[in-house]
Amino acid sequence: MGLPVTGTHCPASSERPTSERPPVGVKSASSSALIAGPSRDRRPVLEASASRVPAHLSLPILLIWAAALAHSPTALATAEPAPALRSPQAQAQYHVLAGEMAAGRQMPEMAAQEFLRALEFSPDPALAARATAMALAAKREDLALAAARKWLSAEPSSLEAREVLARLSLRAGNSAEALAQCQAIVKGHPGGESDGYRHVALLLSQDRETAEPALALMKTLVAEKPQLPGAQRALALLAFRFDDAALTEKAAREALRLAPNERESTLLLVGALVKKGDVAGADAAFENLVREQKSPAELRLGYSKLLIDANQRIPAREQLLKVLKLDPGNADAHFALALLLLDERKPDEAEPHLKLLLDNAERRHDAAYYLGRIAEMRRQPEVALGWYERVQAGSQAFDAYLRRARMLSQLRRMPEARQLLSGLRAQFPPLASRLYAAEGELLSQQDAVLEALSVYDNALKEIPDDAELLYARALLHERMGRMELSEADLRRVLAKDANDARALNALGYLLTVHSNRYEEAAKLIGRAAELSPNDPAVLDSLGWVLFKQGKPREALPPLVRAYEIFQDAEVAAHLGEVLWTLGEKDRARAIWDSASKLDPEHRVLRETIQRLAPTR
Repeated sequence: MGLPVTGTHCPASSERPTSERPPVGVKSASSSALIAGPSRDRRPVLEASASRVPAHLSLPILLIWAAALAHSPTALATAEPAPALRSPQAQAQYHVLAGEMAAGRQMPEMAAQEFLRALEFSPDPALAARATAMALAAKREDLALAAARKWLSAEPSSLEAREVLARLSLRAGNSAEALAQCQAIVKGHPGGESDGYRHVALLLSQDRETAEPALALMKTLVAEKPQLPGAQRALALLAFRFDDAALTEKAAREALRLAPNERESTLLLVGALVKKGDVAGADAAFENLVREQKSPAELRLGYSKLLIDANQRIPAREQLLKVLKLDPGNADAHFALALLLLDERKPDEAEPHLKLLLDNAERRHDAAYYLGRIAEMRRQPEVALGWYERVQAGSQAFDAYLRRARMLSQLRRMPEARQLLSGLRAQFPPLASRLYAAEGELLSQQDAVLEALSVYDNALKEIPDDAELLYARALLHERMGRMELSEADLRRVLAKDANDARALNALGYLLTVHSNRYEEAAKLIGRAAELSPNDPAVLDSLGWVLFKQGKPREALPPLVRAYEIFQDAEVAAHLGEVLWTLGEKDRARAIWDSASKLDPEHRVLRETIQRLAPTR
């Protein structure tokens, strides 16, 4: 994972969920925002795309070099300054131009190297910042460290240069240099020492892979000012970001001892208690805080997000209802409550909250999307199609297009569905593989398996070795009874990425269901479980392979957990069979009955029931 070219605020990456469950969240008051409060950080440290040549380095004579270099694709790597350009300033000018040309050709590593050469002749903070940005873009952290050191040397007051040096040093295992830079940030922070500690906490929290040394560094830093409430609060904040509930609680309590009733410290304590499962303690601390606040609705909204993240649904719902009592028109509370209810498969209760949002400019597209999901739950494809057609913006817009195609397919309007997907491929070429996979899946669902196979085969000629397409074709091969071809496609995926949890799980499940290679299957699924421990599909496979190995009692916990996360018919079939084998037949029947109401035509569920309990 490369270091983002930013300061203390870096966008989080997001991943597409593996199951079809709607996400639960609160847009305006995430748990991090609740704890961290408003940003005090400045502009991004570096702008990798900025082309910033120091004015004193620009000379018309460089146009001659530009023309010469432009004629040869290898010129940037081989050209040297002419004898006429041997003065330090001319040398610097030459290397700046070469670096800018490399940057323009999307060659950031060469650009960074050229800028570093220029800095040997003419120290300049703007050029050093540019060199650092190029090195980071090239994922050359060694070059970035060298450039950042030159940057700090040229501009000793630069907080941005110290930020980069602190993070890169910690990543390189040089905790001493990282500590020195963090100490300087604290001492020189324009907002004072407390703000400096907070700044360091936010900075270090950007790299989860350095959590352990970052926490150790922060403890050392806080030990220099143990009686400063802001220092203890910063340690609690960093520990919270790294999911260390015990350290968060300890540091937050110490901060509150030094500065009683301080808002952020109290919120950190509340967050730690929620993560520990002490909801009663969290409620007590939160209610004590909220009584003294002028905007309790916003705080309760953030607290509900903390509770949702900790899977504390009942208290989360109570907080959202309190928000709506204080502010009946609060769009974020209506939306969060609707998603919470949908997650609990209560569409009738969720629907009115979503319909209230259809006139809300910010939420109307999301509301229409989830109303479409409700119509799907009710098996009303035409109604769902109408809702999805209203989704023209927002984070769910692309998925709404895919679901439109699915609804058209269910309405036997397959040519329209394929035309829609074809248009999307032309509009969004980077998403072509996903769109081809969707088209093949729709054809497969309509039993047009040969057409689906043709779509995958042709797509793989266009996009060779694409993991999404190989995975989709593997599933189709399995359906067609071509187990060897299915296994071959999945192994091709794993040859490119041995840590593809989805492919590991699929191959393990394939071997479990269609062979007696249970030991090999268990290893594959076990690795998938290490990578995706809370994926219900992986948990289901893990339970099923244990059952096939004659270990029904060991199989039960992962299957129970899978069914808690995702009430899927196939998971219900497997869980019910394990319970039946263990003699818990009434419990098995109850699970099968519940699953049959949601998906009465599911092949695996029906076969399991007919085989074990034909009369029930």
